[in-house]
Amino acid sequence: MCGATHGGVNRGLDQFLGRLGISEEMVNNLKSSMQNVDVEEYLNTARDYLKNGSEKATTFAKENPGKVAAGVAVLAVGAGLLISALNRD
Repeated sequence: MCGATHGGVNRGLDQFLGRLGISEEMVNNLKSSMQNVDVEEYLNTARDYLKNGSEKATTFAKENPGKVAAGVAVLAVGAGLLISALNRD
């Protein structure tokens, strides 16, 4: 199990990931993949998209509040898992 050498929150997170079938090797692969990603470039692209598509996004959000809420929840959980995995070093 991934959490054998970690305590507290990391152990619980590792156990949760293990139940989902995500191994420590998979987390390590993700870490190494993320080292080559230019996060600032992706954020700038997202900002530009939001500026240019804000009217479309607003309309979509008004018409599909459940989808937007689910998407935000998935992003929050994914970001939390990624941050936790990257901070385990």
